[in-house]
Amino acid sequence: MKRFAAAAAALGAAGFLATTVPASAETTILFNYFVPPKHPIKLGIVDTWTARVAKGTGGKVKVRHPAKTLAPPPRQWKMVTSGIADATFMFNNFERNRLTLDLVGTLPFSITDAPSTAIALWRTHKKFFESKNQYKGVKLLGFFMHGGGEFFSLTDPITSVADLAKMKVRTPPGDVAKAMGKTGAAVVPTPGVKAFDVVSKGIVDGLVMPISDIWKLKMKPYVKHLTKVPGKVYGAVFSVYMNQGVWDRLPKADKAAIMAASEEKIAADSHNWGKIDVEAEAIYRKDGITIRTASPEFTAELKKLWAYLDEAWIARANKAGVDGKAALAFYRAEAKRVFAARAK
Repeated sequence: MKRFAAAAAALGAAGFLATTVPASAETTILFNYFVPPKHPIKLGIVDTWTARVAKGTGGKVKVRHPAKTLAPPPRQWKMVTSGIADATFMFNNFERNRLTLDLVGTLPFSITDAPSTAIALWRTHKKFFESKNQYKGVKLLGFFMHGGGEFFSLTDPITSVADLAKMKVRTPPGDVAKAMGKTGAAVVPTPGVKAFDVVSKGIVDGLVMPISDIWKLKMKPYVKHLTKVPGKVYGAVFSVYMNQGVWDRLPKADKAAIMAASEEKIAADSHNWGKIDVEAEAIYRKDGITIRTASPEFTAELKKLWAYLDEAWIARANKAGVDGKAALAFYRAEAKRVFAARAK
């Protein structure tokens, strides 16, 4: 804790000095990331946004990245709000008690594709959630998403809820883990970057993950079967944000340029993650991993078990002062509308 406090003081001071220089000087934003350097998030989201910010500000704002993550995945919010880093991205489930509204993006059977769903979520946030100020303490820049979680098995195919009930399954933390518990599966919640550990050590015999992560996180040799669920098992919301104090000290023109490089552009960058899913699936087929689509009967079983997730989110939204039913309907309809428009 002493080292954590010292780092916070030193880097917070560095961030303060970087952003209190005259408006004509160069500003450096320290942006933390915690995934492997070749992960689609780093290459397709973080690096793309970094380049767009540099171009949009005429080089006045530069984004640099630490050699190693400055905090583990669940500590990203605390890391930024305490000044250890100026900006980051975060898996929103790690702050699920704070950021309840945008978790509409995690609900199953809602994913069209990564960019369309992320754009729909941003528009839903602006229309329904922004006024509730759940991101107090940071400046929200945008969301990105992957193409949705699917079922993977290291042993036997997953074709029914009864199959899941026999398995130990790695899931993301939060509502997804609770939902998988409803199937009777023994649930092992872990961050995505820790999934390899539970797979390689034989702790689990199944996973719920986006398609490309099995490949990119080096778990492909362990996997035998993939079951794809229409609308996906879950969605994952990642937010990109900056320390509010750092943001407030930026010149007005730089703020405008950064926002022009963010918002729906970050959401659209989700394509860079989603397209890796297509590449990964082709590799799995070539390497002999069995790929199937969940039957209508299996899908119906899951929808019945997980109907409570919609109801629970609507109740939380209503409690926060949002018309939850209207927001959910808008989000799902917008995801389909954007997907259709992008497909033209």
